[in-house]
Amino acid sequence: MNKEYCEVVVEGSLDLVRGFVVGFLEGRGIQGEAIFGEDHHVENEGKFGQMMRLIGVKGNRVHLIIGVGFHKLLEKALEKRKDELALKIISEKKISLASFGFRYRAYTKELGDELMALFGDPPKGLRVKDHKPKETVSPEGKGVEAYAPLHEYEVKATGTIYGPVSDVINFYGRAEHHDMVELDSIKLEYDEV
Repeated sequence: MNKEYCEVVVEGSLDLVRGFVVGFLEGRGIQGEAIFGEDHHVENEGKFGQMMRLIGVKGNRVHLIIGVGFHKLLEKALEKRKDELALKIISEKKISLASFGFRYRAYTKELGDELMALFGDPPKGLRVKDHKPKETVSPEGKGVEAYAPLHEYEVKATGTIYGPVSDVINFYGRAEHHDMVELDSIKLEYDEV
């Protein structure tokens, strides 16, 4: 059974939130319970927020993905320190699903097979949607340079990976290190309250 996660938005500076949360986890001996959305390509801001982040202006809201049980502990800890720290939980939403779009293109059969296997058969718990790789073999392209308009072999595909948030983030981290792969930001869907 997959663990339930929620997205918690904490008002305060990123460094202060990160320090408090990491210290709280270490003090309780809890490992890997908090994921900072900013660190894992999670889309959680509008276009204006993206522009401000790109030019180096950091906001005062930090998006955390945390286990539902840990959320309650964090909320109590922040309440105890409200007079000492300028941190406050301003929203929480239970995450029902996470997803990201992908695109890839490869010019060797070996890399093509590797990418088709990676995205065509994702780890247990994840699903792939609209993945229909198109392979092209052009014998007349044999021996042409890598940046030429014609290649002997080419495969290209698009699609979407979706599933539980922690599994999606882990798979994203694995996929982003492959050559010739482009990934969209991770999108979260929430349960209705």
